[in-house]
Amino acid sequence: MLMTHNKSQTDVTDPCAARRSAAVSVLCVLSMVLGLTGCGPKNFINDNDKLREENLKLKQQAAELNEQIELHQGEIDSLRAKSAGERAIKDADPPVLAKIKFSAYSGAVDKDSDGNDDLIRMYLTPLDHRGRLLPVAGRLKVQAVALQDDAPPALLASRIYEPSEFDDAYRANLTGYHYTIELELPESIDPTITSVTLKATLTEAVTGHVLSAEKIVKLKTK
Repeated sequence: MLMTHNKSQTDVTDPCAARRSAAVSVLCVLSMVLGLTGCGPKNFINDNDKLREENLKLKQQAAELNEQIELHQGEIDSLRAKSAGERAIKDADPPVLAKIKFSAYSGAVDKDSDGNDDLIRMYLTPLDHRGRLLPVAGRLKVQAVALQDDAPPALLASRIYEPSEFDDAYRANLTGYHYTIELELPESIDPTITSVTLKATLTEAVTGHVLSAEKIVKLKTK
């Protein structure tokens, strides 16, 4: 009987201990929540700004991809029409590369202001059969040749723009639409040479058609 009485006493729950246990449990839960969400209030405004910025970038990338797809589809359709030997619109007059020319702003440049021209900067424009700008793909060779009365022609500088370089040279700005081409000159040039003849030779990528243009530019040496 005594043993049974003692056992029943040990089974009785201590109200204070229960409250302490409950408080500890609540603290543990709060600690877990704070651990998940951080120790301070979350800046939802900044997060929303970042999400909007990322969303805008994605939209811009999607628009650029769609534009590229449309351009490539146009190229595919054009090639299919050519392979079929006919035009989708028979009375149309598609632009055809007919000429390349130097702009009036082409000339020698003294980059370091030492009195000697260091390079020749050319602004080259391909034109179609109606005299309109026609962006093209191909390989460009540029040369600078010195012509003197008492000596044979002397090649001062030469450079080849591979197709990718030629594409990268395309410019569209306030001065117009053109390909900006640069040709480095030798460090030392005979001071009697006061002008050079520029020659540009363009081999068009699709047809292999070769066009050339020439221009005389003044040269400053000392």
